[in-house]
Amino acid sequence: MRSELNCVAVVASAAVCAASSGQALSTELVASDLTPVVYVTHAPGDFDRIFVVELFGQITVLDRNTGAKLGVFLEQEVSTNGERGLLGLAFHPDYANNGLFYINYTDLLGDTVVAEFAVSDEDPNVADPASRRQILFVDQPASNHNGGWIGFGPNDGYLYVAMGDGGISTNAQNLNSVLGAILRLDVDGDDYPADDGRNYAIPSDNPFVGGAAEEIWAYGLRNPFRCSFDSATGDFYMGDVGNFAREEVNFQPADSMGGENYGWRCYEASLPFQMTGCADKSTMTFPVHEYPRSMGCSVISGEVYRGCAIPELDGTYFFGDYCSSRAWSFEIVDGAATNLVERTAEFGAATGGGTGLAGFGRDAYGEIYISRLDGEVHRIVPAGGIADKNGNGIADACETSGGCNDADLAEPFGALDIADVVEFLRAFGMGLPTADLAAPFGAYDIADVVEFLRQFGGGCA
Repeated sequence: MRSELNCVAVVASAAVCAASSGQALSTELVASDLTPVVYVTHAPGDFDRIFVVELFGQITVLDRNTGAKLGVFLEQEVSTNGERGLLGLAFHPDYANNGLFYINYTDLLGDTVVAEFAVSDEDPNVADPASRRQILFVDQPASNHNGGWIGFGPNDGYLYVAMGDGGISTNAQNLNSVLGAILRLDVDGDDYPADDGRNYAIPSDNPFVGGAAEEIWAYGLRNPFRCSFDSATGDFYMGDVGNFAREEVNFQPADSMGGENYGWRCYEASLPFQMTGCADKSTMTFPVHEYPRSMGCSVISGEVYRGCAIPELDGTYFFGDYCSSRAWSFEIVDGAATNLVERTAEFGAATGGGTGLAGFGRDAYGEIYISRLDGEVHRIVPAGGIADKNGNGIADACETSGGCNDADLAEPFGALDIADVVEFLRAFGMGLPTADLAAPFGAYDIADVVEFLRQFGGGCA
């Protein structure tokens, strides 16, 4: 059960609440010997693999359960000086049918490119480089503040692109510039058929349609390097790297109509910065959480936990800082960040020391990963590790179907019928974990059949 104590971080004194959900955490090493890793993600519905985004231009496919390298998915030439590189990856919501995915990178001239690729017809662990189609190009005035995150909205299916201010703070308050903003694009349409480098449509409900830069969904951001959607609600979290005083996490509820101004350059988090020509403070949307430079200097926005291995933490948002390699979590309650907990000691080597923490990510189960610039990928687990009775690398809680008991294996869940029998026989014949119901675990034998029949006969309560 989550603690009933709602505690507040007092930014001025850098106080952090010590209360937690009661669930102690740890991390486990998933993979190492990679080049600098900035992000981990998964293809929709793919419970067997994770995709690792490496700063120097490579995407590596790993076995989700063993960490084994399955292949190099894509290699892309990128510029890597300053804050450049391969920065983002997102799979089309209909990837299972169309095989399309999108990357965000800085090209050899240092400009931002969002490009579409398709998976190879021959090998699911390899992309087809010849399928490349440029979606978006943005001229970058400097090597820093490129943003880099991209992701599809779980509720609308549009592609969101996080753009930094390009190192020029005034861009973030200029609605004629796509810099310093979150962009929202329809990659299934094309409003610019005469432009081979601009292959998207503008959603009709974007907030600035008919004026300014129509791609903009929200603005007033300095460098939103990492962002994420809550997969269960569609709420949107943005970590915006500060200037010299504050780091911030911004929150946009799923029912937002867009158009928020998050304040930069007028404000750095809640602190006035360059106020000349700024709109009234009442028009700004301020962060749900901020912290001073004594706690870090480059916020790494994370993920909301929606996994099955640690159900006590459902709805908890994790994030960290690149400079201090510290990590925290909080929960959003009625639009406010509550129950702030520092996780650095629990995460151990995953956060480590120095400047290694570069990103958080999520697999298809909703489990959260931490990526590091030393080429390591770690997974957040309960202290003592996951309960894994058959040793297949999948938490036992993640192998249940979501039905009323272990015999409820097929839709419609909540009703035990012939579909469950057929699915059990299929899983049993293939040696799948869902049919491994009784000791000795790992041996598919009569004991599993007896246990299935026992639970099937008991029915759903």
